[in-house]
Amino acid sequence: MSEKVSSVECGSYELEQVHRAVREALARIGFKVPENKTVLIKPNIMSQNTPEQNTVTHYSVVDALCRILKENNNSILIGESVSFYQKGLTEKAFRTSRLDEVAAKYGARLVPFEREPLVEINGLYIPKVLMEADLVINACKLKTHLVMRMSGAIKNMFGCLPGGYKQKFHLTSGTRLELAEVFVAVNEIVKPALCVMDAVVSLDGGPAANGKPVKTGRILASSNPAALDAAACRLMGYEPEEIPALVIARERGMLRDFGDVEVLGSIEEMKFSKLKKGPLNEGYKSNGFFSRNGFAELSIDSEKCTSCGKCIDGCPVHAIRNEKGRIILEKGRCINCYRCIYVCPEKAVKAEQPAGIRLIWKLAKAFKLA
Repeated sequence: MSEKVSSVECGSYELEQVHRAVREALARIGFKVPENKTVLIKPNIMSQNTPEQNTVTHYSVVDALCRILKENNNSILIGESVSFYQKGLTEKAFRTSRLDEVAAKYGARLVPFEREPLVEINGLYIPKVLMEADLVINACKLKTHLVMRMSGAIKNMFGCLPGGYKQKFHLTSGTRLELAEVFVAVNEIVKPALCVMDAVVSLDGGPAANGKPVKTGRILASSNPAALDAAACRLMGYEPEEIPALVIARERGMLRDFGDVEVLGSIEEMKFSKLKKGPLNEGYKSNGFFSRNGFAELSIDSEKCTSCGKCIDGCPVHAIRNEKGRIILEKGRCINCYRCIYVCPEKAVKAEQPAGIRLIWKLAKAFKLA
């Protein structure tokens, strides 16, 4: 039985046009909109960027989903965790991406995953809120990716891992395929019921904003993230076999065969010039500069700390302990999920990033590259 992917033309991010395209995309695949449920939308808000930088799921796509869900009296959550440590983290990213406006419009609750309690499932620490929602919608952005070749539906769910926890996997994965194993594992745990892709303006040479925007003019949808990516990668000029996440997804049974994908609508190859080719394991540097410095090192300010123990209770990996009245953080155990920052009532948990990476962020902001 073939997996269905809808592809609907959408020439701009004008709200009504996007709403019509999203509604049509859902209708083509026969998606039944739930009623009176709690639905969590997971967009791709990888950093504190604006919609015009084309690195994030455009707020109009999330607006369309919220509008459709509200018609059926659903409660809506919008959850995300940014890829790199920046002051203000995901809360600020919700503002720069304008998702705070969408949430206010529809009465949705914004959920920065780094603030949420985590549960361990199959060796991964997942925000509990994802497992408590009745339904998860994956609202991804189409980008070529300088490391993983494609950022689409499968990779977007990697953002469910909070804070610098994501970067830990970049450091420990020796190959692209090993990192793709984690992407697929998160999808298997969270099980998004619907995937909607913002391919109105895609990004060539992403994931950062120094990529080139490409007007692909499409909204895509599927109930299967692997099927959606298999269809969407052809917009960029890739074959599914060239995408690490898709190779792993097929191995683990998310998709039986790439030929089993039925596209309802047109998929035409567009001009993407910054494609990465060659063997899947070639040239991957898991310990690159941003992987090593993209997360903040945490420490306890003993002058502010009152040893109340809330950080101990909140740490999912038991990396914090009370030693003779003094709170100790074991950095070797810490996964940098950042939850301790938020549970500490005295603001005694400090997050420090190397000076070099702070300078890079300032320069990137100045030149609108991040």
